[in-house]
Amino acid sequence: MNKKPAVPLIQVERADLNLRAENLYAFQLAGLSETQEELLTLTEIEEFKPFPFQKFALVDHNRLGDAFTLDNPKAEVVAVVDHHEDEGLYPTANPHVIAPCGSCASHVTALCPPEIPAELATLLLTAILIDTDGLKPGGKAIQTDRDSALSAARNSTFANSIPPPSALSPIDHPNPDALSEVPVIKELTKTLDEKKLDVSHLAALDLLRRDYKEYTHPLFWAAGQPSIKAGLCTVPASLKVWGADGKLEEAAVTWMEWRGITVLGVLASFHDVKKSMLGKNTKGKHKRQMAWIILEGTQLKQIDSEGLTTKTLAQRLWKGLEANDEIKVQPYKKFNLDKAKKLPENSKWKVYKQGNAKASRKTIAPLLKDILEGSSSASADAEETTQPKAPAQEQ
Repeated sequence: MNKKPAVPLIQVERADLNLRAENLYAFQLAGLSETQEELLTLTEIEEFKPFPFQKFALVDHNRLGDAFTLDNPKAEVVAVVDHHEDEGLYPTANPHVIAPCGSCASHVTALCPPEIPAELATLLLTAILIDTDGLKPGGKAIQTDRDSALSAARNSTFANSIPPPSALSPIDHPNPDALSEVPVIKELTKTLDEKKLDVSHLAALDLLRRDYKEYTHPLFWAAGQPSIKAGLCTVPASLKVWGADGKLEEAAVTWMEWRGITVLGVLASFHDVKKSMLGKNTKGKHKRQMAWIILEGTQLKQIDSEGLTTKTLAQRLWKGLEANDEIKVQPYKKFNLDKAKKLPENSKWKVYKQGNAKASRKTIAPLLKDILEGSSSASADAEETTQPKAPAQEQ
């Protein structure tokens, strides 16, 4: 690898760091100060336009955002490390690692030398555990994650509590899930998971901000091939718990106008909490829901493209989502997204239950890209169709 100095940038506002309690705990374990003054966020660089650097290394995504290329003609991506769908860009980047795994931190760990500082190893380990549910057997983790987690654990501040490889997985009885069963790893996972799922103190707008990804999509099927911005928020609670009585749509409009986006998908991932016979709460079945909002907004109004409206976008999006066999959406009629009438005129919306609870944002993001950009067969004729006969809740 090229040994060149780099400045890591976290693509969130500094105020948003406090929305992820599990990350704050990981920072604490890694020895960062309570103020996280060691970190560089979007807040510190917002005044720099154009962006003051030309060379970029992308981690956990593989397309450079418009904010970094605007009026910056020499912008160049020199490295990519990601676990999302490969968009086929930057073939000369070195390293160029884009492959499936549970956590992008696993790829980062694999690129590190055998011996790294304990604080860095701890940070990488916690990231892998957060992303893979503690290397849960049968879950998101693949062998890359297991190997990287073991490497990070050996170098981490927990190293003294990790059995040697010969004890973890002896040659005559190999156990790929051995690390996940180590007491210190189970306890660390439990703590991280509890902090991640405790969002009861967050308002609706905070929940949209805490785990947000933004994308720019050229609409190749529209006149002039304009581009629009779309966002996906992952929220670890059912829509009814935090978004009822107009809270979701009010927060969504505020966020969409602030970010200047046209399409917002709110992806709810949660477990039904059921009462046992003894009256104790137990974790129920994992479920997913999704709410979609399309706003006319400033961005769409400024685009001079005949026939491009919230209606045509909605028809294309609903058609593409409902035709997809992987996510298996169904109408969610118990959640009326605009019952409180908080959405602006000409807005479009729909709410779904997601049949495949394993399909996360890593599945939804490339599907959204295909639908909006027009490369999906399900979306190719969407603008010519009418509403489905059995629609989800919609305005």
